[in-house]
Order: sequence, then structure tokens, then C-alpha cells
Amino acid sequence: MRAIMVVCVILLTGVLILSAQQNVVQNVQNTYQTIDNAVIKYEQIVEFPVTRTEQTFEGIVYMKRPDFYRIESEQQTVVTDGKTIWSYNPFTEQVIVDLFQEDEQMFTPDRFLLNIPDEFYVTVGDRETVDGQSLIALRLVPKDDHQFVRSMRMWVDDDGWIVRKAEVVDLNENKTTYRVHDIQLNVGVDMDLFSYQPPENAEIIDLR
Repeated sequence: MRAIMVVCVILLTGVLILSAQQNVVQNVQNTYQTIDNAVIKYEQIVEFPVTRTEQTFEGIVYMKRPDFYRIESEQQTVVTDGKTIWSYNPFTEQVIVDLFQEDEQMFTPDRFLLNIPDEFYVTVGDRETVDGQSLIALRLVPKDDHQFVRSMRMWVDDDGWIVRKAEVVDLNENKTTYRVHDIQLNVGVDMDLFSYQPPENAEIIDLR
């Protein structure tokens, strides 16, 4: 009888854990569905274990669903209107122009700062303190072994169910961390931001 009770407790615990995981993911997904546009200020930290180097820079993302976004940082500017994508490198002064294509390997802003990618298994962990805020930690493992991303971690708040931090480890063991400093949702974004005018002296490489 005692053994049966132990098994029942284990099964019930497993169901409750699975339910909690589903609730967290569903809450984040529900919030994402309410977002039409967003402005996100973030910090990006890239760690290269092979060379033991690290890069840190800040950026800002303007996005409007479904496929409009603009990413501005010290490293590059990336703009797309859902049809064409422009990538400007200020160090080489080159602008690469190409047709926009959805790529499951590419982590667009709405995928790693606003949403939980569908291609990952999600495990809900304990709460952790990030920048003085108590957040729910999530661990994500790709369903496809051929994904360029080996693993991800996300930290979400349970007030607005917004991702506040994301950590991505790729197959080369490079780790990229995104920390959200400020986020504004559904504030209205100027659509002119999603068309790009290259700098006057930039070299244009058109791959269309």
C-alpha cells in the first residue's frame, strides 16, 4: 500500500511539474500574441572560449510583426521590411543587400527576446535573481540535433511574462548573452525605420 502511495505521489509531482512548465510557456506565448510592435534596448555579451576573448556592446531593436525589424548596435545595423534585408558593417563600410528569408537558425528579435522558439524542449527551473529582479529560469534544448544552437537559457518575469535575459550557446561553444535594459510594447513604431538608406560612401553588395 505504501509503495502504491509513493508511486502516486511521484506521478502527481510529475504532472504538477509538467503543468507548471506548460503554464509558464503558455503565458509567455500569450503575451507574445498581444504584441504588435516593440522597442527593446539591450546589452549583448559574446564570449569566445577558444580565443578567451569577450565582446560587449549595447543595441536597440525596433520591431513590428510579422517581419519588420531594425537592429542598431556598434557592430552592425540590420534592417528588414519582410522582403529585403540590409546589413551594414560600419568597420568595413559595406552594406549587404539580400532577399529576406525566414530561417529557423536565425534568432530574430521576436524569437529570442519576446518569445520561446517552438523548436526547443523547455524545462522550467528555479527562480534566479537577475539585475535585482526575481525571474523564472528556463532551459531550452533543441528538438533537432542539427541546430546551430546547442542550448539556450531564458529568464522571464511573472508580472508581464516578458523575457528579460537570454543566453545562447552554439556548436562552437561561443556563448551570447542578451540582457534587456528597457522594453516598450505596442507604443507605435515609425514604419520608415524599416527601410534603409546606405551611408553615402558605403560599398553596396547586392545578393538579390
